[in-house]
Amino acid sequence: MVKKTRIIPLIQCSFLIIVLGFYGCKDSNKFKVDISGSEVEIKVERLEDDIFAIRNTEDYQNLDKLDSVFILDFKRGIMGTETRDGFVSADESAEGLIKFVTFPDMIHLYKTVDSIYPDLDFLNTELSEAFSYYHYYFPEKLIPKVYTVVTPFRSQVISSQHALGICLDMYLGEQFTPYQTPDLQFPNFIIKRFRKEFMVPNAIRGWIETEFPDESKGQRLLDAMIYQGKVLYAMDCLLPETADSLKIGYDKGKIEWCKNNEPQIWTHLIDQELLYNTDIRAYSGVLVEAPFSKGVNVPQEAPAKIAVWAGWQIIRLYMDKHPDVSLAQLLADIDHDKILRESGYKP
Repeated sequence: MVKKTRIIPLIQCSFLIIVLGFYGCKDSNKFKVDISGSEVEIKVERLEDDIFAIRNTEDYQNLDKLDSVFILDFKRGIMGTETRDGFVSADESAEGLIKFVTFPDMIHLYKTVDSIYPDLDFLNTELSEAFSYYHYYFPEKLIPKVYTVVTPFRSQVISSQHALGICLDMYLGEQFTPYQTPDLQFPNFIIKRFRKEFMVPNAIRGWIETEFPDESKGQRLLDAMIYQGKVLYAMDCLLPETADSLKIGYDKGKIEWCKNNEPQIWTHLIDQELLYNTDIRAYSGVLVEAPFSKGVNVPQEAPAKIAVWAGWQIIRLYMDKHPDVSLAQLLADIDHDKILRESGYKP
């Protein structure tokens, strides 16, 4: 009996240590920095409501009062109702947009979007947190206005100098049948990402790439993978609780595949002399969006963009070894050879 009463507290104590250890590990996310004092509030504006209410030239011109730069880019690049040289009259442009918003299929799409996303509270909350981190890392940078829009399935994210647009028609779920019609011909591996959980990661990626374009001017695979690795690392910082699979766009299990095959990925890039290759035709199979990576001896179960995933790991290792380097300094650094060298990356 004496031994028994002594064992029970020991077991309880051990259990407590395990539990505390578990929660300690759970809260050890190094990207969850204290953003007190850097909080911003994002209130997403539903631009599609204003667009689908247009019925005359005056309505069309009043759109510009919302945000002239973003609206002009939207009219030109997405709607195609204005030309870059500005020679299309307002009446002609308005007529084109009115035809668009009164077309029965587009009315149905607009109503479908509204039924699936009757409110955007989740988007306001998640973007407010992400841009609070953004303000923490880049206190001098502008916080963009954020709009939602409904487009004819043109893009998931659009941006201008100071605004970010999220195209809700591209997040209606992989079971949304129009995605699979011959007119659109979206491949299945892309359709899988037309889901709500990809909305914020895609928006943040789009804004990072807009604000920090690739300035290296390099044509080597190394330059592309290091730049994309920096973008993904910035997403680590701004979305500290978002799954890696959502950041890079991988299906379930593909992150684990990359981790388990990391040495083989790196060996392939070296042995096939791809790292410093300037011919995109030679290395596109391990860089671009696709159902899987392609190349000599690359197994079909390998996810797409394995070179991008490797670039991400290089940046993570580099930043671990250089805690004095800020995120802004990382994104501005175009010496990709130095970054690779100083990362010490040798999986």
